[in-house]
Amino acid sequence: MLPRLILLAALPLLLGNAPDPARLEVALAGLRSDHGLIRLCVWHGPSRFPGGKCDGESIVVPASDAVVKLPLAPGDYAISLVHDENGNGKLDKNLFGIPTEGVGFSQNPKLSFGPPTYAATRFDVAGDTSETIRLKYFL
Repeated sequence: MLPRLILLAALPLLLGNAPDPARLEVALAGLRSDHGLIRLCVWHGPSRFPGGKCDGESIVVPASDAVVKLPLAPGDYAISLVHDENGNGKLDKNLFGIPTEGVGFSQNPKLSFGPPTYAATRFDVAGDTSETIRLKYFL
């Protein structure tokens, strides 16, 4: 029994200190309705951002939830989100490719032709962090 206790006590020294989990609180601003879902993706790097498959945490919450909370390890992140008003699981666009549902990104970069870069949306999480994302509706 004693050797097992010594091993458990020494385990943190053997493995190194894992970073304490942090909490990220994302507040949503500018929702035009509480219908449908919010599809939120937390990106861990610029790879495939934001047009590819979500490479990090993918969270779906009712649009009536104005705040989303999730645990994250400290690090570098970006968020993209879609207000999927009709709940069909995708960002709807018109004939010209303009989104007909709301979109949003961390750091609220100016949106013009096409999505922003990872660099324009990245932020650091080092402890409890909050981010307010203002949704943009083009139509």
